[in-house]
This record gives sequence, C-alpha cells and structure tokens, in this order.
Amino acid sequence: MTDFGETQKIKLLPDDILFSQGDEGDKAYLIIQGTLDVIVDEKRVGFMTDGELFGELALILEQRRSATIKCRRAAVLIEITKLKFKELMNSASEESKNLIIDLCKELSKRNDASLNITKDEIESKLKNQNPTVCAIARQIFFRLNK
Repeated sequence: MTDFGETQKIKLLPDDILFSQGDEGDKAYLIIQGTLDVIVDEKRVGFMTDGELFGELALILEQRRSATIKCRRAAVLIEITKLKFKELMNSASEESKNLIIDLCKELSKRNDASLNITKDEIESKLKNQNPTVCAIARQIFFRLNK
C-alpha cells in the first residue's frame, strides 16, 4: 500500500482477498487495473475490472460487506475512505443522493431486485451533478441490469 494523494494505492496479486463477505465496510475502491472476482456465499457471481468502483454499498447503506472480493488478475486499486466518500456524496443534490440510496437498496436485494427506473430517468435526475456522483449512480444501475 502506498500514498496516492489523500488516498491509498493498493496492489493485489492473484488469489489475494481484499475483504470477505460479512466484514465491516469502511472503504470503497476504484480499480485502476486488474480483475477482481465477486464471491457471494462461496459462489463466484461476477467480476469487476478497470474503472469500476465498488464497496460503496456498505458505505451508503451502513452495512457489512455483501460479497468477498478476490483478485483474479494482478490489480491496482485506489482506496476511498468512508469520510472521503461521504464528502463526495454530500456534494450531490438530495434527489441524486436519494436515487443512489434507492439503487443501492435494490442492488442489496440480490435476486429479488425490481428496478422501477429507466436509464433516461437516471440521466435526467443526474443533470448538473458532480461527474463522480453520476458515475457511481450509473455503475450501480449497470450492476442491477447485469
């Protein structure tokens, strides 16, 4: 782990576990490069790669980790602390924050998620918002539609 501005850069090797399902969630992560597997109840349910943000669900909903994250291909991540993530979320309008919270709640339902919003509706609600906040909302929406 090395300093990267006000954040930390983390390097993972294949088979390294970043965190486990049930761990306390105190950070989010941005994948600079690499591939990480998402494991729920000891089953691989997906993967993430360059440019994806993850770990935000635990921060937004104040819950424990919903999955184990295991490195598949050597990875470099940027660690975002709970405080920095909160500052970022506070830069968003109430409507955008509520949208992200609602998307996270749906995502946390796993197989029972019932999305009642379209991509166009999301884009409309995100107008004039911080680009990072927009990226978070879009990515959660994308994960719901996988």
